[in-house]
Amino acid sequence: MKKISPYIIILSGFFGLIVLGGLFLLLPISTTNGISAIDAFFLSASAVCITGLSPVVLATTFTPFGKVVIALLIQLGGLGFITVAMTFVCMLGLRMGISGTRLIDETLGSSGRLDYKEFLFRAVLITILSELVGFILNIIALHKVYGGAALVGISLFHAISSFNNAGLDLFGGSSMIPFSNNYLLLFSTALLTVVGGLGFIVINDILTKRRWKKFSVHTKIVLSVTPALLIAGGFIIFFSEWGKIDLFNAFFMSAMARTCGFTTQDLSTWNNASLSFLNVLMFIGAGPVSTGGGIKCTTFFILASTLVAFIRGKSTVVFHRRIKREAALHAMSLTIVALIYVFITGTVLCALESETSAMFLYTECFSALANVGFSAGVTPTLTTASKLMLILAMYLGRIGFLTALFLFRKRRGNSEKEDVMLVSADVIVG
Repeated sequence: MKKISPYIIILSGFFGLIVLGGLFLLLPISTTNGISAIDAFFLSASAVCITGLSPVVLATTFTPFGKVVIALLIQLGGLGFITVAMTFVCMLGLRMGISGTRLIDETLGSSGRLDYKEFLFRAVLITILSELVGFILNIIALHKVYGGAALVGISLFHAISSFNNAGLDLFGGSSMIPFSNNYLLLFSTALLTVVGGLGFIVINDILTKRRWKKFSVHTKIVLSVTPALLIAGGFIIFFSEWGKIDLFNAFFMSAMARTCGFTTQDLSTWNNASLSFLNVLMFIGAGPVSTGGGIKCTTFFILASTLVAFIRGKSTVVFHRRIKREAALHAMSLTIVALIYVFITGTVLCALESETSAMFLYTECFSALANVGFSAGVTPTLTTASKLMLILAMYLGRIGFLTALFLFRKRRGNSEKEDVMLVSADVIVG
């Protein structure tokens, strides 16, 4: 274990969970009339990677056992494979050791600044309490529509899916469109989505420090960018789809783009400008170490701040702190690689699905990579090859492109040695 890269453990952990989930969903006890292997593994990947794209209707395809399996996959995927594993280690009183500590460092990006045991238990506690609140609100909001065991099961499943930004539902094949006027349900869903998308580090900061001045720069960035994107996104969607959507639903859709994927609108009827902006919101995503996806709002903020600083000819300074050059390089690398991947995947999908709108296919790509779950209704019609490509996009989106790229990165000591030995070169840019 000491010789295995933590990045390999993270990648293999999520991959193993996807395979195990797919096998469980293939069991006869999980479905009412069976399910194809590609659809089972596609849905498992969607649940573990908390994406929300589904080639089948969950409410009618799966038995109560299958729905429980999906809910567990969402919960494990939202908390993160490493977080769950290390929580059990702490509960059993086992020592994590140097390799375990290093693994959490890589997962949380903490560099040893956190009390791991306290943080992990607090993350689980936050998850349970948040989902409990959502569960109660959902029961109140849905008690006129469902009753008995169905009310309890759907309310709990929806709370888990909302907090973990999964976007999978048991309402039928039209997501939350029938509930576009159920404002309590929309509020509960949006609240859980935003809280889950803040990230456990931010929530931990809020609970322990409680004052803006004491918050870390990371927390300040997330708490600044999140409401800004929500408000701006809501107004832009409202005006872009003028006359087709009310302001409350516009803000709800803006929240869902951060990265949950429940929808009260038929996206196939939206104009290209609205879908393009939705893709931007999905691509930016939520906060790091959260249940959301995307390149993360901190990455977007660092890129924007670095661009402004470059134009002004100054260093990148955020909240009276200088941003490290390595952080800016990571942000740029992540964004460039993600955009290239979306372009390649979208182009291939357009070739494979020639009769489907290119805008719809690119929305599907952004949705898969950013782990959102928005779809213009084309997921069930995709070919096996297209579904496999989206599975890979969901997987890479969940583990993070930097995690995958770091597998090929040389040790830091070697790169520093090369920097010292090699003579720098002047290259004309622009």
